[in-house]
Amino acid sequence: MPSVDDTIGKTIAGKYRVEQMIGEGGMGKVYKATQLALDKPVVLKVLRQALLGDERTVARFQREAKAASRLNHPNSISVLDFGQADDGAMFIAMEYVQGKDLHQILSREWPLPESRVMRIMSQVLSALADAHSVGVVHRDLKPENIMVSQGRSEPDFVKVLDFGIAKIIDGTEDDGPALTRAGFVCGTPEYMSPEQARGAKLDHRSDLYAVGVILYQLVSGLLPFDSDTAVGFATKHLTEIPPPPTKRRPEARVSQAMERLIMKALSKNPDERPQTAEQFRAELLAIDKERRAAVGRRSGPHSAPSLAPIPQRKVTPLDQQETKVSGPPPHMGASPWSQREQTLKHTPDEPQTSPSVVQAPPPGTARGARTTVDGAGALAFKIATGILVLIALLLAGAFVVKEFNPTKDDFVPVHEDVPNAPVPNAPAPRPRTEGATPRLWDVITPKAERRPIDADKLVAQGNDEFARQNFAGALKAWEEAWRRDPRPELALRLFELARLEQRTDDMRSWFETARRLNPTSTALWYAEDRVDALQR
Repeated sequence: MPSVDDTIGKTIAGKYRVEQMIGEGGMGKVYKATQLALDKPVVLKVLRQALLGDERTVARFQREAKAASRLNHPNSISVLDFGQADDGAMFIAMEYVQGKDLHQILSREWPLPESRVMRIMSQVLSALADAHSVGVVHRDLKPENIMVSQGRSEPDFVKVLDFGIAKIIDGTEDDGPALTRAGFVCGTPEYMSPEQARGAKLDHRSDLYAVGVILYQLVSGLLPFDSDTAVGFATKHLTEIPPPPTKRRPEARVSQAMERLIMKALSKNPDERPQTAEQFRAELLAIDKERRAAVGRRSGPHSAPSLAPIPQRKVTPLDQQETKVSGPPPHMGASPWSQREQTLKHTPDEPQTSPSVVQAPPPGTARGARTTVDGAGALAFKIATGILVLIALLLAGAFVVKEFNPTKDDFVPVHEDVPNAPVPNAPAPRPRTEGATPRLWDVITPKAERRPIDADKLVAQGNDEFARQNFAGALKAWEEAWRRDPRPELALRLFELARLEQRTDDMRSWFETARRLNPTSTALWYAEDRVDALQR
């Protein structure tokens, strides 16, 4: 049996009667209450009694009230009151929003139409634009902090919640001593920007990275990275390039323009993301405008019959929500997007064409003559079709003979077994001066001599050093891992480190090596863009 909460039923500060608990966090509990003077439902966030003696926690709680009180936007939660009860308990009173958080919607209703994703996230960006304009960075944006309510005239109305670890950066007034220790990381690891994961100084573009993660999750049903630990998530945000959503889940319906915008928002370098929430929102709305125009071009009074809609899946309530969504919920089964329904129907708005009417030929026209002409045309069409089919079969036969009877010229050495073996369509290594010492990227350890277990340990060591911004230590560990087991992903990590340290020659060489080892890697597009930028 759960313990009884003695706060329920109490009246706090003579103003708010507590009705029920609706949430709980590390700092305190969240209740639904009634504002007695107006008989109006409100939300009360009450700081735990045990934390009242912790100056840092009290200051952070006060900062939440201060940050939220600066906001005056329809998509941001409104703070109504802040104070201290008779028993010393500190509280924040906020408006009550009836609805579901975005995590619940994602878990129960995925896949979401791209139009709905845009409608929700454009409101989130509008709220962030207002917060950033007054110097407030959220720092903990995630689906659980985005409430979505359904109104009669406005579906999916958004409220952004929980500015509990918000950072006020405008410097217009003294915020007192720093509330986080140097190098201390706060936030939710799954949604942290790289600069937040390494404990660096943040600005508003860190929130835009979190928006990119949420968009990725909304269109694919998956997070950009998977890990079992907070450190694992932080390390991957720091060092790995996420695959595009359609690579993780090919059946997901996401436009190319949306995918490009998501990957732009997930750039490691803040300068390569959208620079403001207003710019991000404008790019999102431009995609939506283009989508609507495309739909308009496809529709119309003479449009072709449309595909029958995919049957709506039955929604069953979930007893428990998890923070990490690594795939469709158990009740969902296979993704409905994997169905390929081919049934054609006429939509109600389309004019039904009447059956063809066979008219009699004009007087004096012989019916037999017309029938003969039509029959001759049909015969000619059948003969032409037969000839084309025969040619196709001959070409297919030639291809099969070629594939299953290759000549010696068709064989290409496998690059994993033979160092520096050629790979089709990959650039050749740059020439080296005769007698010069081979550079590390030119040395590919033979497969029989590799030590992958040792390499794994060194990669993990390099990740830790990189997270601490000890680039020299990361370079040493990753280069030693390369000697033990040269892998394409290691080449890309060394490429990224060279890019951060502006070692352009090394950057190009590691890119060429990564492409030579695995020319089909989904991460190469990121590196190629950076190499191309050097040449512009």
